[in-house]
Amino acid sequence: MQELKISPSLSEFHQSIIFDAPDTAKIQLEKSAAELSAAGAKIVTLEIFGGSRLKAAIDEFTRGRQYPVNWICPLNEADKPELAGAHITAVRGTEPEFKRTSAGSAAVEYSDEYGSYCRTFGVTAPRATSDGYQHTIDNLNELEDALWLFGYKYNDIVRTWFYNDDILSWYDPFNKARTDFYTERKIFDGLLPASTGIGAPNPTGKKITSGAIAIKSPSGKISVCELESPLQCGAPKYGSSFSRAVEISTPDSKRIMVSGTASIEPGGKTAFVGDIEKQVDLTMRVISAILESRGMGLSDTVRSVAYCLRPEYYEVFKKWMARAKLDIPHCPSYSIVCRGDLLFEVELEAFAKK
Repeated sequence: MQELKISPSLSEFHQSIIFDAPDTAKIQLEKSAAELSAAGAKIVTLEIFGGSRLKAAIDEFTRGRQYPVNWICPLNEADKPELAGAHITAVRGTEPEFKRTSAGSAAVEYSDEYGSYCRTFGVTAPRATSDGYQHTIDNLNELEDALWLFGYKYNDIVRTWFYNDDILSWYDPFNKARTDFYTERKIFDGLLPASTGIGAPNPTGKKITSGAIAIKSPSGKISVCELESPLQCGAPKYGSSFSRAVEISTPDSKRIMVSGTASIEPGGKTAFVGDIEKQVDLTMRVISAILESRGMGLSDTVRSVAYCLRPEYYEVFKKWMARAKLDIPHCPSYSIVCRGDLLFEVELEAFAKK
């Protein structure tokens, strides 16, 4: 468990858990709950990566909860090894407030002397439709509604997540809908959020489950800026509306939220097609370059997710960490990256005091 001192009054706690097996998930979650309780921290979001065999443990852990939960299922529960984990975000020094939209989407807000933060996860469109473009618009509207519970606009978002079931069959309509929505909301005139777009089913059966982090700082003491990737071009150059990373700065700290990153060349093409070892290595070098450009490194990681097209590719990532002498906090996920020839993707958050 890592404590991030966001301001003199506010701490965020981040804990990544890799489940050894479904029957030990209950024990691991109970241990996490005890540690957070001892620290005086309250959970604000829970992310689950794993299949239906986790249901009993998750149901018990979340009984009576108000916080947003995002649950991402594996592509095939029968495939081995089983990749499963959870990431818990909690806060201390502030009293989080929770609300739900009429469609049931949950959001939470917490504040400090510098500003306020709103998080939402597990957002699904109120209605189901086979039209990928319309379903994306519906999901974005619901995401916006969840933020509006606390008076945030879409323009206040700094980071988004989109988990699309069967993503490769309708990624183009999704991208067009997001770009059209962003154009209408004038997102391109301001901050373009960092983002993850991954192919994964979810327990609701909807085409998308999404999430976001939004920030407001009337005092101006929280600043957010887009970061370029030294080793890659901007994603909008090949049709995806997100920034490679964003940096969030306060008088006391800075954090970098790196978008879902994969083995892509500076010109936008996939690098090392069919070679998982080289794709893992390039992915991590790209992320390292972003962090190093801001005086940080992979050792500053507080949260990450490793998305693997095949469960066995996770071992390649673990070997990469061993060679680099790094133990990066992460959760593994058996998921599809947004291109059929991309075998691996990582999203990552790093934090440092000033």
